[in-house]
Amino acid sequence: MNLNSQKNFWKFVLDRPVVNFIMALLGLTAAYYTTIGSLKMQLAEKAETAIVEALDKELARLEVVIREGTVSKDQFFAFKNDIDNRLGRIEFYLSQNWGEKP
Repeated sequence: MNLNSQKNFWKFVLDRPVVNFIMALLGLTAAYYTTIGSLKMQLAEKAETAIVEALDKELARLEVVIREGTVSKDQFFAFKNDIDNRLGRIEFYLSQNWGEKP
């Protein structure tokens, strides 16, 4: 085969409708799988974002609980002294009203 006949052969092969149809199917298949892969990646990113946001909310809630649940030593001793004073006044009141002597 010479160069001209080879060019004509490839023109003949590539102009066939069956080859065109197969190439179109391959293109559609590639586009389909590319689209599905892209959608999977987007869904994975959204799921990851949702998980990170949920964890962030839980950590923020936990930080609030920890901040609300802790007191300093000074606050604790002030509260203790206040409770002691109140209990002393209650005891004094009960002893005065019920006739008992302290």
